[in-house]
Amino acid sequence: MVLSWESSLLGILKRIKIVPNRLTQRAVFALITTEQEDGRYYLLQWNPKWNCYNFIGGKVDNESGDNNDFARAIRREIAEEIGIGNLGEIFAEREIEQINLWQFSKREKRFKAYRFSIFRIQLFPDLPVDRQKMKRALRWLSTKHNNLYVSDEEIRLLKTNCGKPISKTVRRILVKLDEI
Repeated sequence: MVLSWESSLLGILKRIKIVPNRLTQRAVFALITTEQEDGRYYLLQWNPKWNCYNFIGGKVDNESGDNNDFARAIRREIAEEIGIGNLGEIFAEREIEQINLWQFSKREKRFKAYRFSIFRIQLFPDLPVDRQKMKRALRWLSTKHNNLYVSDEEIRLLKTNCGKPISKTVRRILVKLDEI
């Protein structure tokens, strides 16, 4: 949802040609969490292009077979970025929200409109996995592909406990979802 002042600002910026008339960038993010004794932790992935941690996900890419389908896009991104295949017994995805944000694109060096489709990912949905096995599996996810579980406090501060930056997009989305 774009707020009225954001819509007005976007219109003004387009008229003075700061923002070119382009479609909203569509992307997907995986919300993968684990519950620990001291709270909920979120799986993020290091993005070397942005030099920060962000959600696992990416753009809807029709050239990669997404066919404008957010669910296809999240399954492809999980297969690519986490390294687990598109197997129903490994994970299940459920779209929980679509969030519109107006923010600065570091890559394009300009403000642009985004539509993020957020998917809650449930690992091993149909397997009777005990808590210890699940913890080991979740630990494995955090060691592969520069993934890291971070607390809500780290996200609020936009910095991991080891001092690495976390994307502002993570915090903005989790606030909109009432997660933090």
